[in-house]
Amino acid sequence: MSTQDITQFDSEDADLRADIRRMGDMLGETLRGLWGEELYELVEYVRSSTRTLRESPNPELREELIKKLDETELWHVIRTVRAFTSYFHLANVAEQHHRIEFKGVAGARREWLEEAFDRIRDANIPSEEISDVVNRLEVRPVYTAHPTEAARRSILNKLRRVGELLNERSNPRLLESETRRIDRRLSEVVEEILQTDELRHTRPSPAAEARNIMYYMEDMFRFAIAEVEEALDDQLETFGISREPTIRSMRFGTWVGGDRDGNPNVTHDLTRKILDLQHERALKMFAPAIARLAQTLSQSTRIVEISKELADSLEKDRADLPSVWDEFWNLDEDEPYRLKCAFIYERLLNGISAAEGSALNKPRYANVQPLLADLQLMLDSLEANESGASANGEIRRLMQRISAFGMTLATMDIRQHADVTGAAVNELIDRVDSIDGGFGSLSMDDRSARLVEELNSKRVLSSRAITFSPATTEILNLVETVRQAQDEYGQPVIESWIVAMTRDIDDLLAVLVLAKEAGLVVPEEGIARISVVPLFEEIEDLRRSHEVMDRFLSIPEIKSLVTSAGGVVEVMLGYSDSNKDGGITTSQWELYKAQRELRTIGQKHGVAMRLFHGRGGTVGRGGGPTRDAVMAQPYATVDGRIKITEQGEVISDKYGLPELARNHLELSVAAVIEASLLHAEPHHSDEKLEEWFAAMDWISDKAYAKYRSLIETDGFVDYFMDSTPVEELAGMNIGSRPSRRASADGSRSIDDLRAIPWVFGWMQSRQIVPGYFGVGHALREAREAGMEDVLAEMFNEWAFFNTFISNVEMTLVKTSMEIAGRYVDTLVDPSLHHIFEGIKEERNRSINEVLRITAQDNLLDKQPVLKRTLAVREYYVDPLNYLQVSLLARRRSAEDDDPSVERALLLSINGVAAGLKNTG
Repeated sequence: MSTQDITQFDSEDADLRADIRRMGDMLGETLRGLWGEELYELVEYVRSSTRTLRESPNPELREELIKKLDETELWHVIRTVRAFTSYFHLANVAEQHHRIEFKGVAGARREWLEEAFDRIRDANIPSEEISDVVNRLEVRPVYTAHPTEAARRSILNKLRRVGELLNERSNPRLLESETRRIDRRLSEVVEEILQTDELRHTRPSPAAEARNIMYYMEDMFRFAIAEVEEALDDQLETFGISREPTIRSMRFGTWVGGDRDGNPNVTHDLTRKILDLQHERALKMFAPAIARLAQTLSQSTRIVEISKELADSLEKDRADLPSVWDEFWNLDEDEPYRLKCAFIYERLLNGISAAEGSALNKPRYANVQPLLADLQLMLDSLEANESGASANGEIRRLMQRISAFGMTLATMDIRQHADVTGAAVNELIDRVDSIDGGFGSLSMDDRSARLVEELNSKRVLSSRAITFSPATTEILNLVETVRQAQDEYGQPVIESWIVAMTRDIDDLLAVLVLAKEAGLVVPEEGIARISVVPLFEEIEDLRRSHEVMDRFLSIPEIKSLVTSAGGVVEVMLGYSDSNKDGGITTSQWELYKAQRELRTIGQKHGVAMRLFHGRGGTVGRGGGPTRDAVMAQPYATVDGRIKITEQGEVISDKYGLPELARNHLELSVAAVIEASLLHAEPHHSDEKLEEWFAAMDWISDKAYAKYRSLIETDGFVDYFMDSTPVEELAGMNIGSRPSRRASADGSRSIDDLRAIPWVFGWMQSRQIVPGYFGVGHALREAREAGMEDVLAEMFNEWAFFNTFISNVEMTLVKTSMEIAGRYVDTLVDPSLHHIFEGIKEERNRSINEVLRITAQDNLLDKQPVLKRTLAVREYYVDPLNYLQVSLLARRRSAEDDDPSVERALLLSINGVAAGLKNTG
């Protein structure tokens, strides 16, 4: 592949450009060797033609290119698509490598914690306040099973190897022969990537998705967690603050196996299977770590003493595990820490055997606490006996890692739609009570009052002797499964039940009544083993969220349960559905306002509010730079605790290499600490905030009206379906969950389409409507109404507005109306082309208004490295888009399905996703 597109840039990011050039040259040579000069020349023709078209539109060249693509044999098209896709995979991993190593690259690693604590120090924050925040600190990434990772694990593994080789190659002390050896190995991997099928031929199972998440967690256990915790301890030490090793700044969450909203593949049996799978994997991660610890702790009682508590524990271990004593006492009699590690190791092995179905009665750890207690015994003994450095070394780091992951690696959230749990409660209550029209016919107030009565009642609604509907039976089995899992692995294994599409308090009370059936909730005894978490998703639900939570927390029984659970109330905010419902401006603004109002409700009721941000990878789903997002939250809403969803290609981009994971986690922890300490009070006067909020209300109203006018246009559904490959998305097999909800009559409907494929389709066709539509119209109206100075002030002084505009700007750079026009001209009925004209006009308006606010001549002028990176990518994404349009036309015009066309089309979808680094 040619690299002339890259060489034009200056030397600021020369090392990155050199690596991308090298990978491109290797790819080109491999293409020639595998598939011949003819294929290579086709690739170069497509690349050079699309670049020329981007720089200066030429109708004759465009028609020539389209004609050539339409006439090219499919096997050539497939290989051409794979060539461009492979280029992006290699370019992506090169960028990841340089994000780790060099500050000249956008997003490169920095000393995030050190920088944050320097600002905290400059603000003269008392150490007591810092200690309070750190003691309740919990940054929890939650990995979801949403179908947005387009690359297969086999490809990701090979790309991981490329990253490792690039890391080796960056060593300045390498000999020439060593560099040549690394290049040969890089060429091997490039060839393997080209010869590996990128497509999944079957939809992955939830168990496979769980293994994918565990892959990243294993990496983080080995490296990232200990590094971040040690960096945090290092900064805290400068304030005279120390932490117990079991106080961790991070925990991990997962929806894989717990999210059943619209996914019929997730059952209670599967939930338990995945928890067991995670438990087994946790033990298999802990055991070798204990073995390594034993190699480290070789202190001998011939030189130093040990504590009485450790000695007593060894005697107990000897009684419990005599075979270990018989095997190791002679070797480790004078090395008690190694002997203790041998006993710990054996208990972990027994746990693994039990997980595999044998050795059920042998001593093992019931949950993570006794394991941590054994390690604490050793740490205390080391500290008390002249081994302070060792106590603060490997054993402390291991305790922090185990504390972060627990016995199942990640805390699983249960998520189910409010309608499903509501229907189950209706059926249970209708069995025991006679209500005219049934329980479901009651008003919300009457339902809620009745559900509170049921919470206080000691009667049981369900019975094994009664046959319920399959859906209700599944719900009852699920609450029982949650209780059994908590009994076995500890309560943190599942803490939250998220109620999708929460409308009012009866949706939340229904879940508590169901939990009561399994003994998870017993108000009169103060038992609250699971928390119900509302998920407010659509615009009207966000606007009412504070009212719902106020009424919910005003119920005495609820307040008692919250107090029993530690006084923390979790609320989840849905970014994607609110955007799909109201457009990006109104979505972002209503989310911001909801957080402010929920903060006030928490203060009113004396509870801590933990906000769970359902952000996705793209700006249209709440994505964007993590630190900017955290710092842009309303004051006092980030109070040491935050949960954020991570999904799809975002996971591999943030956690694909161990150093990347460390960088991202440190950034997240630093941002939450800084936001908690430096943004606990407003940075501006009430008068100034009122002025800005009034401006945003006005802008949001204008943007909302503009957005709704688009999606309510006659023919819009057909336009979206036809101008994007969203209908073909189902064939990609990139997630276990269906891409759309089933409609009653099988008709096309935007409402039935999930928010992820909604964004995915717009991204693929380069229209990216969810990332900007309505913004330009609203900003122009505001400017023409005399608000230009206010807009400039908001951009320069208000983190929320600055982040919002910056994210829209990045999205606008990735759009291409020239490319989008190819989709529309080729695939959409001419009677609907006026919709595209409206999208183009709004995109141009948005660019003009963003440039005015940011005081730039061109988008991203103030972020030159990012601008160059995206510009180079566009030269290679454009060819894939042209190929995709040609393939969509072939597929949709054919009378019968052609597997070769289908394959080529899905490969093009995969390639565009890799090129834009976003799917949905």
